[in-house]
Amino acid sequence: MAVLAVVLALIGSGCAFTTGPKRSGKSYVINGKRYYILATAEGYKEKGLASWYGKPFHGRKTASGEVYNMYDFSAAHKTLPLHTWVEVQNLKTKDRMFLRINDRGPFVDGRIIDLSQAAAIELGVHKPGVVPVLVTAVPKAQAKRLAARHKKAALKANRSLARRHDSR
Repeated sequence: MAVLAVVLALIGSGCAFTTGPKRSGKSYVINGKRYYILATAEGYKEKGLASWYGKPFHGRKTASGEVYNMYDFSAAHKTLPLHTWVEVQNLKTKDRMFLRINDRGPFVDGRIIDLSQAAAIELGVHKPGVVPVLVTAVPKAQAKRLAARHKKAALKANRSLARRHDSR
């Protein structure tokens, strides 16, 4: 009975009960709208529209501090923690791939993720420009394996570029 009284008092005082992912307390403002970063990506799953970004952003710094490379496989998300690995599935073609969040966006209503140009081509988003997707955060253990594989591939690509440069 006492618990019920406390709950009713909290509801009456305007306190809200929230469920779902918790905010980290970190936020930023774009075009007058405040976005709150999630404290964790654990359990994140959302259906919505994916778009892509390319040439105008190529070579610019991302929110993570990395240089955006439209030929790399990466993505931008408004609220997932940076460096979160996600699985993105094109709901029309059923194609899917793993991407790392390294930037913020898209800042267009109704869109939940912006793909790099390379990822957009791979997932069939490039030509239509916008497609329905399912975005699912990857569990931490799997994300560590993906990150290690990504790092190894990047080192191999860098060595290959260096060899081509040195042979000139």
